[in-house]
Amino acid sequence: MQEQWDVASSEVTSGSRLSFHCWPSSRLEATRCVAPIGALYTPLKKLPPNCAPPTALQYDPVRCSTATCHAVLNPYCQVDFRSKLWVCPFCLTRNHFPPHYAENMSETNLPAELIPQYATCEYELPSVPDMGPPAFVFVVDTCSHAEELAELADSLQQALNLLPEDSLVGLITFGTNVQVHELGFEGIPKAY
Repeated sequence: MQEQWDVASSEVTSGSRLSFHCWPSSRLEATRCVAPIGALYTPLKKLPPNCAPPTALQYDPVRCSTATCHAVLNPYCQVDFRSKLWVCPFCLTRNHFPPHYAENMSETNLPAELIPQYATCEYELPSVPDMGPPAFVFVVDTCSHAEELAELADSLQQALNLLPEDSLVGLITFGTNVQVHELGFEGIPKAY
């Protein structure tokens, strides 16, 4: 009997939900995919300690060398420890590890990005200056029943309470028309 895929536990451990359970292993299989491949990621999600590195990685990620791909090294990559190469699961390109990875890496001494239970890694990029507070944009479909909109308003309020204090927040609603709401003023609400 085939083991069932537990989507909820996968979401708890990685902060992401995927539209697929099996990645295509060849270009031919990829062309035969009926549903689009997609992922939803939950930013700022507090993950269990065994599911992500304890702190942000203090270096730039290792990226695929293909000019159109630039995927990041992850536990789903195939790794050849003898020749110090990794295969990108998106474009199937063989990439060399940087020297500082290749020197110290083995099957028993993996970098954080390749540890199977670390499907989510956070990076603090030394090459990118601090860009200010995080920004969040909520996009809401207003073509719903009044009860659903009331529940949605409650959910949005809960989400707003979980955001960092210095966050920038935007709201876009759409129904018959699309409206961009300016949230900075209490007295005079504006919508465009």
